[in-house]
Amino acid sequence: MRKLLWATFGVALISMVFAGCKKDEPTYMVKVTATEGGTVEGQNGEYKEGETVVFTAVPADGYYFNKWSDGNTDNPRNFTISNAEITLTAQFVQNPLLTISASENGSIETEVNGRYARGSSVTITAKPDDGCGFVSWSDGNTDNPRTITIGNEDISLVALFAVLFFAPTVDLDLESGTLWATCNLGAAKPWEYGHYYAWGETETKDIYEWEIYKYCKGSFETLTKYCSDAQCGYNGFTDNLTTLELPDDAATAVLGAGWTMPTHAEWKELSNQCYWVWSSNYNNQGVYGYIVYKAKAEGDKGTKVFNDGTPSASYSFKDAHIFLPAAGCRGTYLGYAGSYGAYWSASLDKYYPYYALDCDFYSSDVDPSYSGDRSLGRSVRPVRRK
Repeated sequence: MRKLLWATFGVALISMVFAGCKKDEPTYMVKVTATEGGTVEGQNGEYKEGETVVFTAVPADGYYFNKWSDGNTDNPRNFTISNAEITLTAQFVQNPLLTISASENGSIETEVNGRYARGSSVTITAKPDDGCGFVSWSDGNTDNPRTITIGNEDISLVALFAVLFFAPTVDLDLESGTLWATCNLGAAKPWEYGHYYAWGETETKDIYEWEIYKYCKGSFETLTKYCSDAQCGYNGFTDNLTTLELPDDAATAVLGAGWTMPTHAEWKELSNQCYWVWSSNYNNQGVYGYIVYKAKAEGDKGTKVFNDGTPSASYSFKDAHIFLPAAGCRGTYLGYAGSYGAYWSASLDKYYPYYALDCDFYSSDVDPSYSGDRSLGRSVRPVRRK
């Protein structure tokens, strides 16, 4: 009996010794927190070595996940538990703030200020006050409208405007010394169409046609002045005059001595020595036409940037220029305004005296030597000479 008890006690003692020597599986604490602007999905606590745990950073409205406190940017983040505790913080940042404002003499067309998600796009439009012009954004960019892609940083821009002093003329550095008026005859601002005149007439009308043209007897074959072909003259009349006399020059009649309509040669010079850019929204006024810049380089002279072209970034609204609005042409009604420009010269078409030379243009073409029906109402852009 005593031997049996000792045997039982020995077995129990050995079991206790082995049980006391067995090593517990290690566990490690995982603690993941979040800064202001978000939360973390995942369970903090103790995990055994080799286990996998996943944490996901979830930004609140108006915030985005930036990174974990150890610099890692994976989201979700997978951890395989090894021989160390894990302590991390998910870091959130507010969405970038866009602040757009305007200087004096203008405004921003649509309210856009606020915070935006990274990668989103926002279009801003600077709108000048009447009599003022958009110059540039405060970072030097001159696009208007302008599309901004939101990045990581706040963006603050100011639209800069200036009062437009409509000097009577602009010096485009032409070889002839001709100074071109800033506005069409009858207009107060460069983008206004102004009045329309039949060639050789100095007053406006509601209808422009041969039946009421001043220098004929009811048709293009009965001319009574400025005729070099007896077949077109009334009872064979000719006078061989090929340039408007001052009393018949609308610019002289309206503005006074020193002002005239440009000659055909002066239109050709403007075409050949300046840098022309088609615009669909001159000075944000919604007016189509050509901006005619003083050329900055010899190679720019005569360049025409049509509707599908990209103008040189070196030219901007603040550079010396005139604007020729696509004011259309008048007959019994106004036609093609917004797509077509027709500007009289003071020069007759000597081969077809019922025509006079003018500068015609579309968004894809400029012709300074076009011949137009004298009886029709076209625009007049006055000039002076130095």
